Amino acid sequence: MAADLQKLVIQGGRVYDHDGDVHRPAIADILIEGTRIAAIGPELPSERTAGAEVIDATGHLVMPGMINAHYHSHDTLCRGLFEELPLEMWLLYTLPMGGHRSKREVRLRTLVGALESLRCGITTVQDMVGLIPLREDYVDVVITAYEDIGARVVFSPMVFDIPAVAMLRYKEGLPPEIQEMMGTTAAGAKQQIDFLDAQIKRHPARGTLHWAVGPFAPQRCTPELLEGCADLAARHDLGIYIHVYETRGQVVMAREVYTDYGGSFITYMDKAGLLNRRLNIAHSVWLDRGEMDRMAEADAGAVLNHLSNMKLKSGIAPVLDMREAGMRVALGCDNCSGSDVQNMFQAMKMYCLLASVSDPEPGPALAHEALSHATLGGARSAMLDDGLGALKPGYKADLVLLDMNDTAYLPYNSAARQLVYSETGRAIDTVIVDGRVVIKDRVVQTIDKDALRQEVIELMEGFRADFEDVVTSRATALPHLLDAHRRVWKADIGLERFVARTRR
Repeated sequence: MAADLQKLVIQGGRVYDHDGDVHRPAIADILIEGTRIAAIGPELPSERTAGAEVIDATGHLVMPGMINAHYHSHDTLCRGLFEELPLEMWLLYTLPMGGHRSKREVRLRTLVGALESLRCGITTVQDMVGLIPLREDYVDVVITAYEDIGARVVFSPMVFDIPAVAMLRYKEGLPPEIQEMMGTTAAGAKQQIDFLDAQIKRHPARGTLHWAVGPFAPQRCTPELLEGCADLAARHDLGIYIHVYETRGQVVMAREVYTDYGGSFITYMDKAGLLNRRLNIAHSVWLDRGEMDRMAEADAGAVLNHLSNMKLKSGIAPVLDMREAGMRVALGCDNCSGSDVQNMFQAMKMYCLLASVSDPEPGPALAHEALSHATLGGARSAMLDDGLGALKPGYKADLVLLDMNDTAYLPYNSAARQLVYSETGRAIDTVIVDGRVVIKDRVVQTIDKDALRQEVIELMEGFRADFEDVVTSRATALPHLLDAHRRVWKADIGLERFVARTRR
């Protein structure tokens, strides 16, 4: 049967192996049959490679496709619209720009994010997309867009049955009209769980489509909804992704409001059946050490998003404490308006640099660890690490070729370190997903990029007008949100996640 599969040979590249020499990977050939890697070696038998298309990888570094384990395609078109806003104020503008949009816009925003991801060597995105309202035609548009461009997606439309205003601590003090701006309605738990269940059955996982379960956040989900998510994930054998402790206000809320659960969102989720090997908590900036230990014991993981956490003034996740606790870790880039880029090279570099300034003592090398988190860690978060995240026979053929003539490798001393500290994505010239060449010689092969660009340019005139209307109509909310924000920062929680300020 394998003889009938389309064959592709990646010939003569340095093949990155997590378990091998991460600094000077060996030169080898990779045989791809159909959608999977069939063999890797310096001299593959000619009878196995006969009839194969050959890609000359001489002078190239071949690495596993990276996995962005936390991403939202719904605000791709908001790139560059924000700066110097804390998350709760940023939500005031981003939430309305993601909902009730045309199917054309939903398709374009999905393609824009996927295109950038592929160009930066991200072959899989975990799209925790906000589809407002939850509709089958929106689901179809997003799935089709990913299929058309050839990106792999772990798809999890977000669900919540507590309104968006619940994201704010001290929301009770806001005038009713300001609460309304943030959002005061939500669909029922059963309705949303049934919807997700129906979509998973309607579009079964296949090829480059995978599913996950995406409850928005503990403070936006009742126990009924969280229990439904836990049950759905267990029935379909899926990972779960949820925003937890992204901001200081969220840990203040947990301590002051969720007292029946010991003031801990981890306990709240545990009581609902979520604290297990399926769970991935995005951000985890304000997680305390006891909660980290509980996460590690349950084989639950964190998805770190340093780029957006810093830009949205949320703080810095305690990388070394998580490491010491033994927590699973994956890396993400988050929203396009929150980090402005889908680039795992930046995410890996931030992981290493922020870990470095977290302890003055010399520590272990981090670059190869960051590469593992950006590939195998992301695959494990989606429970797909038996076939994604590494270059091994039997694994899916998701891989990236980087031209080592780029100055990032002049001189060439360490693949791991130069991928993490020097690479920007500039050296990528070929990307393969599921055995399909989606970028060749730096040109996307699956869609008309120029036509996409023109269509987005045309769309943005109306989009920006809508955005300006949102900004104008919500200006009165800012003083109230700022007051609530300052109250949050006066609360003593015994944790510090900000750096580099002289004490005053």
